[in-house]
This record gives sequence, C-alpha cells and structure tokens, in this order.
Amino acid sequence: MSTAEQASVRIDITPPSEDVTKVEAIMAPYKEMLGRAPGGLQLLGVSPPILEHYAATIGYYMSHPTLTQPLLTFIRYLVSWRGDCAYCVDLNEAFLLGTGLDLDVIRATRSNPSKAPLDDQEKAMLLIAIDAVDQPESVTPDRLNQLRDQGWRDRDIFDAVWHATLNRAFGRTAETFGLPPDGYVI
Repeated sequence: MSTAEQASVRIDITPPSEDVTKVEAIMAPYKEMLGRAPGGLQLLGVSPPILEHYAATIGYYMSHPTLTQPLLTFIRYLVSWRGDCAYCVDLNEAFLLGTGLDLDVIRATRSNPSKAPLDDQEKAMLLIAIDAVDQPESVTPDRLNQLRDQGWRDRDIFDAVWHATLNRAFGRTAETFGLPPDGYVI
C-alpha cells in the first residue's frame, strides 16, 4: 500500500514495533504470490494475533478438501458486493479474472448468483452461503437437506457459511477504517 493510501486509512496500520518481524513473516507468502502484501492483511497487522488467526483461516480454505477455490471466491465476491465492500469486491473480482473468466460473466452474478459458472451442486452451496449472511432465516432445514442430498456434509455447509460470514465481518472492518481497494489486476 502506498504512503498516500496508508494516509487514507483511518487507523495507523503500522504493526506494533515488537511484532514487526512476526507480521512480515506472516505476510511474506502473500507478497510472493501477489507481488505485495494486500492492504487487508496490512490492516490486520495492527493486531498480530488477529492477523495470525486470519492467515491460518486463509490457509485452511486454500486447501479445503471439498470447497473449491472458484466456489469460495464467488462466495466472497457476492457477499462483498451485497455488503458494499469495494476493497473485497476488487480483490475477489481480480482473483476470478485470474481464472480466465470474462468480466461480464463475473459481474452478471451480482444480480443473479445462479449465473455463476459453477456446477449445480456448487451453485446450491453458493446460494446457501450468501443467503446466510443477510437472510439466515432462509436457510431452512429443507434447504440444508437438499445440500445433503447433493452430497455435501454438514462440515462443508458450516465451512461455506462461516467463510461467507467471516468475509462480511472483514468487509465491515475494512469499510470502517476506510481501506482503499488494492487495484489488483491478476
């Protein structure tokens, strides 16, 4: 994040001096993968234990045994869109573009999530996960049973919903402190 972008954030994102080495070590793989540390991780570096927890959560989802990266990215993208988190929309849209998807295809999911280029099983999980954030009452026993009938386990369902709600929490934090989009083009 540039000095000007750092100045626009409403909180000092400098890690505590006693934790700079720890924070840099946590961010190193992301710098290598993306060319720089994402602003979101820099924001979380204000509280190294939170950053460490969040990085571990990212690691878990990056190697999730059943939830694919396209599904997880569409969950984050659509939760971010519905939650008006410009930072999160920008980052996840860039990730989706990086998979070779067309921007118009990606953006069409904003108004109709069922247009996501996922198989029917993953679309059903996507709809549950994004509905859980804004309309948890809509995640009825019947809908959960439909996911189970499609082969999803309760752990999968929980993990998808947790991913969606955690993304909304992160988005609210980013918006609270005025985190600007990273402007990734992947």
